[in-house]
Amino acid sequence: CHRFDYLGTFFMRFNTTRKPFDDPRVRKALALVIDKKRIVERITRGGERPADHFVPKGMVIYDPPPGIGYDPDLARKLLAEAGFPNGAGFPTFQYLSRTGKQDEQIAVELQAMFKEQLGINMELNQKEWKVYLTAQGNLDFDVSRSSWVGDYNDPNTFLDMFMSNNGNNRTGWKSERYDALLREGNSKTDPKEREKLLQEAEILLVREDTVIAPIYFYAGINFYRPDEITGIYANLLDEHPIWTIKRIKRETK
Repeated sequence: CHRFDYLGTFFMRFNTTRKPFDDPRVRKALALVIDKKRIVERITRGGERPADHFVPKGMVIYDPPPGIGYDPDLARKLLAEAGFPNGAGFPTFQYLSRTGKQDEQIAVELQAMFKEQLGINMELNQKEWKVYLTAQGNLDFDVSRSSWVGDYNDPNTFLDMFMSNNGNNRTGWKSERYDALLREGNSKTDPKEREKLLQEAEILLVREDTVIAPIYFYAGINFYRPDEITGIYANLLDEHPIWTIKRIKRETK
């Protein structure tokens, strides 16, 4: 089998309209104690890579900026600044996710991380797929299991969704600065100028306002024998034109 990086990200979404998640210090504190390596090594185990930024690497036209790392000490400092020293007074909150063994396992790991590192309590709230989607769309959650798979090989397919009036935003977050950065970036014809503006937008989304907490990037697997098949090349969209794939002819004696 052959593993490849896929154009998809698993992340946690914050409802920024609910206290205490209306405070970016609280959101950042939670993001900083998520041990992504622990999740991909203990649970998913499919070659996924830990994510600290939102847009996957591998696009020729865009290099994602560094995002949120792992820093429990800074997380505790931010939580104390927000009025919850060592988690004191922090309300019990719920993590919305869909039903399924792996989603439950990830939720349990996150629950343990938040308790161990911040002293705060998270309850699990698993829903059937349609109910889960409805709750997320109605902002009927505190934090939510989320994922996104890009439709095309461009950062827009990830970053556009968090513009103020995009129906896929589902965080309650609205930022005139973010909207302006994306609009200006998408008006540029120079690739480097466009990249710089979109990087600024991703920094605002993940590192400054921390509207989401990226956890891992998806991985794909193809099964073929390279000594028998040629013309298959790993790519983010897993697209393989049929006319490029050929069986290797073997010489007969």
